[in-house]
Amino acid sequence: MKKQSVIQNALARSLAEATSQEKLLPWILTKAAKRRNINFTELEIQRLATALLNASGNTISLDLDSPCAFGETEREIQATVQELIDELNVSTIHVQEDLEEAMSRVIPRALGAVAKLVGNRISQQALEHARHLREVHSKRVETVRRIWGGALDQLDILRHLVWEWNCDAIGYRQGAYANPNTSFALDRLVVRAHEVVGEIIALARAGYADGALARWRSLHEVGVIAMFLARRSDSCAQMYLAHHKVEELRLLEVDKASGTARVRDIHNDRRIRDLRAQKAAMVNTFGKAFASDYGWASVYLNRTKTTFRDIEAHVGLETLRRGYQRANSIVHGGALATLTRISLGPESIDGTDVPPAYGCEVAITYVTASLSMMVAELCLDAESADLLAMSMVVHNCANEIRERIEETRKNVSGDSLRARLLARKALQHRHRVKQRRTFQKRR
Repeated sequence: MKKQSVIQNALARSLAEATSQEKLLPWILTKAAKRRNINFTELEIQRLATALLNASGNTISLDLDSPCAFGETEREIQATVQELIDELNVSTIHVQEDLEEAMSRVIPRALGAVAKLVGNRISQQALEHARHLREVHSKRVETVRRIWGGALDQLDILRHLVWEWNCDAIGYRQGAYANPNTSFALDRLVVRAHEVVGEIIALARAGYADGALARWRSLHEVGVIAMFLARRSDSCAQMYLAHHKVEELRLLEVDKASGTARVRDIHNDRRIRDLRAQKAAMVNTFGKAFASDYGWASVYLNRTKTTFRDIEAHVGLETLRRGYQRANSIVHGGALATLTRISLGPESIDGTDVPPAYGCEVAITYVTASLSMMVAELCLDAESADLLAMSMVVHNCANEIRERIEETRKNVSGDSLRARLLARKALQHRHRVKQRRTFQKRR
């Protein structure tokens, strides 16, 4: 690709040539002649323009044979030339206006044509680059599958186990699932968690460790809210479910205020009016704090404002706070996530080299912790042996995933049992060789 100034310089040269005196003066003289109702040939106009450009002081040298379009005699020719010169100022103004109008049409078309040519060139380069990156990425995917494929397969089983546990818990109607609103809310939250874990697995299998951890952020929030609702009364879950109207109204009002709503009709306006009326009724029932973020928790905790950090502290999940902060860094536009990647380590930026397949285990570990902790909290008050046994199956599966990750880390870093045995054998071999050499020297 050429330097960025090449196109700008070429356009500037073309404009300079098109607006030069040699190009514009014949055009202006032609307009001046038409205003004076004088008919000149193209050759005569060109000769007069050349004479004016080569004029010295107030004297011009015009080579014309009389009679001609300028006049029958030399005096008439001089009078006509003077008349045209006097007309030049008026004609120049008109030509300038025409020129500006023409430029306003020509320049966008010229830039569009240039953009098309440049676009074709860039598209070809982008296609080659994309093909190369696909090959590079396929190598990373293969490495991820080889190193973390087993843990990801087991994580997929774990999310389905949690799904099955949830279905059984709804049927038994024990503990947190005994209350109708809480049971419905927990069911919806576990279903969402199941879907989010599926997205995390897909991202991790493709080697997108940062993307997987960013989606875990949603899973963490879902788990925290589920655990919070599980230990509260049914009215708290009722307010949580009703709060969706406050959130929906907020989205519709933003769309209407910013003009981004795709549908602007009477039905949409009626929906906004209905939601405003329902919100006002709920605020009147529950309190002013209900209209804010996490307003359902604020009302239940008797606080004016509640943050996610507050809810997290109430369920005792500060152990995952570091992971949540790390995920926040990835989600937002901070400098840390801009300059580093989990899968590349510090002081590295994505390039065409094959990145290491590390980092996926970070998201897998956090996901495993979130699911096991959530199930443990939701079955605290369960009395069914079947539910407790199934929750143990969930925890055993989570432990197996953690053990598999730990063993894989040791293998990758060379700290496995086999690696230590091989290192010990190598050390013993070097020691025996050294002893033999020492014995030979003594002889």
